Amino acid sequence: MDLPKHYDPATIEPRLYQRWERNGYFHEEPDPARPPFIICMPPPNVTDRAHLGHGSTYTPMDVLTRYHRMLGENADWLPGSDHAAIATEAVLVRELTREGRRRDELGREGFVARAWEWSRTYGGAIDAQFRRLGFGPDWARSRFTMDDALSAAVRRLFVRLYREGLIYRGTRLVNWDPSARTTVSDAELEHLEREGHLWRIRYPFAKEDLTQGVEVATTRPETMLGDVAVAVHPNDRRYADAVGRMVWLPPLFDRAIPVIADEAVDPEFGTGAVKVTPAHDHVDYEIGKRHGLAMPSVIATDARMSGGEVGVGPYAGLDRFVARQRIVDDLRALGVLVAAQPHRHAVATSERSGEIVEPLLSLQWFVKVAPLAAPALEAYRSGELRFVPERYGRTYVHWLENIRDWNISRQIWWGHQLPVWYTPDGREIVAETEDEALEIAQRAYGTRELTRDCDTLDTWFSSGIWPFSILGWPDETPELRCWYPSQALITGGEIIFLWVARMVMLGLHVMGRLPFPDVVITPLVFDAAGRKMSKSLGNAIDPMVLVDRYGADAFRISVLRQMRLESQELRYNESRCEEARNFNNKIWNATRYVLSLPEGLPPPMTLPSEAALTLADRWILTRLHETIVQMSDLLGRYDFGNASETIWRFVWYEFCDWYLEATKAGVNAATRAPVLSYVWNAAMRLLHPIAPFISEEVWLSLPHDGETIVTANWPDPLEVPAFPADAREFVLLQRAVERVRNLRAGMGLHPRERVVLDVPANVPDAIAALLPPLATATLERCPAAGRDTEEALAALGVRASRDLLVERYRKQAAQVRSEIERGEKKLGNEAFVAKAAPGVVAKEREKLEAYRGELVRIEAALVELKEPA
Repeated sequence: MDLPKHYDPATIEPRLYQRWERNGYFHEEPDPARPPFIICMPPPNVTDRAHLGHGSTYTPMDVLTRYHRMLGENADWLPGSDHAAIATEAVLVRELTREGRRRDELGREGFVARAWEWSRTYGGAIDAQFRRLGFGPDWARSRFTMDDALSAAVRRLFVRLYREGLIYRGTRLVNWDPSARTTVSDAELEHLEREGHLWRIRYPFAKEDLTQGVEVATTRPETMLGDVAVAVHPNDRRYADAVGRMVWLPPLFDRAIPVIADEAVDPEFGTGAVKVTPAHDHVDYEIGKRHGLAMPSVIATDARMSGGEVGVGPYAGLDRFVARQRIVDDLRALGVLVAAQPHRHAVATSERSGEIVEPLLSLQWFVKVAPLAAPALEAYRSGELRFVPERYGRTYVHWLENIRDWNISRQIWWGHQLPVWYTPDGREIVAETEDEALEIAQRAYGTRELTRDCDTLDTWFSSGIWPFSILGWPDETPELRCWYPSQALITGGEIIFLWVARMVMLGLHVMGRLPFPDVVITPLVFDAAGRKMSKSLGNAIDPMVLVDRYGADAFRISVLRQMRLESQELRYNESRCEEARNFNNKIWNATRYVLSLPEGLPPPMTLPSEAALTLADRWILTRLHETIVQMSDLLGRYDFGNASETIWRFVWYEFCDWYLEATKAGVNAATRAPVLSYVWNAAMRLLHPIAPFISEEVWLSLPHDGETIVTANWPDPLEVPAFPADAREFVLLQRAVERVRNLRAGMGLHPRERVVLDVPANVPDAIAALLPPLATATLERCPAAGRDTEEALAALGVRASRDLLVERYRKQAAQVRSEIERGEKKLGNEAFVAKAAPGVVAKEREKLEAYRGELVRIEAALVELKEPA
């Protein structure tokens, strides 16, 4: 097979991927006779487009699946996408706004139909991008979280947990997104640093004397209308006399509230006294529960002030931030605003809408998490569940030890509608289908008049059962029997609680087993300066642009080489793509050399007899043996960065730079073709999980067995002969050659300019024969030196031929004379000497004297060679 002169990924990569997919090389059926290796793809949002984070998280999944497939395992990478309820709804609402329409005009049925249409039209974009990146999941098994089967699984889980008492409806404090008009989970919040104020407000003991009271510090004065207490730390002596007394609540002074003691108060913050608003703050909510306090709400779901339970006076109907300023102004006018100081603090915002979230008391559906969290914690503590790197286990434990009941209801239309119906008198019916709900209602309450709950489920509820729902649960399918649990989960650290912990909890509860034993956390990607990538900074990099520019293999290599287990920060530098492109070109040129051998290549994977193998052959086979062992170990430990570096060094430095050059020596002529073919075939198989395209194209050009490298066997070190003693001899040769190259550079000679080597007679012929091509040298034997080969090679003499040195010195002399002439002319210019700074003139004189000294040295060298300068 003749290869074009240049490697063109833009032509080769699409052609190969189409062939792989057309022939079903990524597809597997459950096979109990083989060990499984299953990875469930973290389903990207249907709204997603590929970014660099997908490179660092999804490329390792492809690497592992390809590797385990080549090991002969029942390996399958199960893909899919998430309906991304809040994100998709936000996109559609923006579209409708541009059209001058509102969601409510469409109605629920019309809006959901549009969401389906949008998902079908645009949802496959990231799949196409994944194909361009060379990702090879089993596309025939791709699932969508809103598929009928997965939706049925979600309903089955909800009903089961409800009947087990693990799902309930109750009024609790939730995070409310006023823009999206829905609840959001703690893990879907961003705590952004914002400039604000810390206000100190005096709550007086008596309305008649506003100068005496307790001063509290707050960043949210608008919520004080819902205060029910002032809290201090029980050990704070400043307030010992105040605890138990009543203070009046400004600015309306319509209620008196108690001063209480609670250990949740930080005595170092502000004044050490804080207002307690249980309906609008998570810490206050817990304080309120401990002390049995009332929990009046003063902010409605539209983020406006509302006095349904307590009066809000003239602030009713005001936006919360308008009310904040109005209240501050009124407090100042009353004389109870003690101070207002600038204060930078973290503000909870919704990841999806960017809106500042408002803690609100709301009637919602919740999962009782404590009974689920206990087994999940024990699985980690017993070592059954492992994190890589291990430190992320501490994050997992922290989340589960401090977990609150999970709010699973969302006030949006796109998603899994709650399988809940209500009778006319408000009794709840939970069932998998409407027919079942009607049957229960008739039997239990004597009615068939039902209204379905409008809320939908938190997206992470359906994602929590992803590892078994995509295998057919609740049906007992062959996939579920053979492929649950999967072997590893690869994901980002930011969703350890959002997704990982919930999959563990639900997997243990529903299936009785962990969904995976290993959780591999991939690094966050930053720019080369360590900054988070964002459009506003102008440093965001589109991976598809890099694929267009360098090819998918180059992009994959560039990401993997920068990954390190010990570091969870990947500072991406595009120069690594350029290096990877050069690496691919090196592979291509080496392959063209192998294919161009006049003797041709033998049948695949055939080697000469051991007796016929040369020193260079034995070294490269030993290094291949060792590289197979190293690659298998590194991939088995999820060390993708070092695995990539290992195959990079073997291919570029050892095969191309050393062995391939050694085959140009006559001593290797008889064995080079079979050894080159054997080693290069194996090297491409080692490279394939990392760089699938070029490895396939090269492997197909070599003698090979099978249709594709995708299903070829991973090299077996037991099948590759190793010769450690001979390899050590070759290493001595390498050191000698590197010393020659350094001495040549010291002489000012080009790497291709041939030197003369004085080789001691006791340097073995097998080594001496390799010196001319590797060191670009001519050999002359000299008397033996040293006691062994190492000492003999250390005594190697290096000299340049007389003609070469004469030519080199004459060129140098001409260049130096030119510099001397330039300097003399410049210093002979009186205007320059008079006008230039004294330091500049002095520097020119120093340079001139240095060139004159250099010319004297060169002329002396030529005289020694008995040549005129």
